[in-house]
Amino acid sequence: MASSADPDDAELATLVAGMAHEINNPISYVLGNLSELAAVCAAMSDTLARYRTEVSRASGDSAAERIGDVEAKLRDQGGLELAEELLADASEGARRIRDLVRDLLSVSRSSHLVCGPLRIDEVLEQTLRLVARPLASRAELARDFTATRTVLGDPARLGQVFLNLLTNALDACAAAPERAHKIVVRTRDLARAVRIEVDDTGAGIEPGERARVFAPFVTTKPAGEGTGLGLYVSRRIVAAHRGEIGFESLAEGGTRFWVELPALPGGK
Repeated sequence: MASSADPDDAELATLVAGMAHEINNPISYVLGNLSELAAVCAAMSDTLARYRTEVSRASGDSAAERIGDVEAKLRDQGGLELAEELLADASEGARRIRDLVRDLLSVSRSSHLVCGPLRIDEVLEQTLRLVARPLASRAELARDFTATRTVLGDPARLGQVFLNLLTNALDACAAAPERAHKIVVRTRDLARAVRIEVDDTGAGIEPGERARVFAPFVTTKPAGEGTGLGLYVSRRIVAAHRGEIGFESLAEGGTRFWVELPALPGGK
C-alpha cells in the first residue's frame, strides 16, 4: 500500500531528490579523493622522516643545518601538519554535506510509503540494536512494551522516526554529562491507536525553542552537528501514516517524545 501525496508535495519531493542526487555523486568523489590524499600525506610524512634519518646518518651532524634549509619553505607554509589539519577539516565539511544530502533525500521519500501490518515493538527492537553501542555508554535503557495491537505502517520509515527520537535522546543525555542518565522506551495501547514514548533525563528543551522543534533546519546541537531535519522528517513520516507526534517536558527533568499511530481494527 502506498500513501497518496499532495501534487505540490510530490513536485517538491521530486525536485529535492533530483538536487540531492546531483550533489551526492560529486561529494562521494570528493570524500574518496580526500581519503586518498590523506593516505598520500601520511606516506609523504613518513618518507621525509626516513630521508632525514638516512641523510643525517650518512652525512653526520653537519647535515642537520642543510636539511633545515631545504625544509624551510615547507615549514613556512605550515608543514605537513597543516596539510593534515586542512585535510581533516575538508573531510569533515564534506561529510556534513553528505549527511545533509541524506536528510534531504529522507524528506523527498518520506511521503512514499510501502505499508503492511506490523508490530511496533519489533521495529523498536531493530532500531535499538542500531544504537546499542552509544546507548550503553551514555544512559541506562529501560523497555516497557505493553502494546499488543498492530498498525499499518512502513517499517523502514517508522524505524527512521524511532532512530531520530533515540538519537536525540542520546544527544540530550550527552549534553548533561554531570549526571547519570536513563532512557525509557515505552509502548501502550490506546482506544484506537498505539502510543510510543521515548523518555530521556537529558538537558531538556528550552522554552524559547519549543515552538520550533519540528521546523526544518532547526537544531539545538552545536554548530556543525546535525542538519536540523530529523524531527521535521519524522513529523512528515508520522503524518503520512495518519498519526501524530509531539513532545512534553518531564517534571523530573528531560523530555518525552511521543508518537501515536492508528491501530488496525480487530484487537491483536
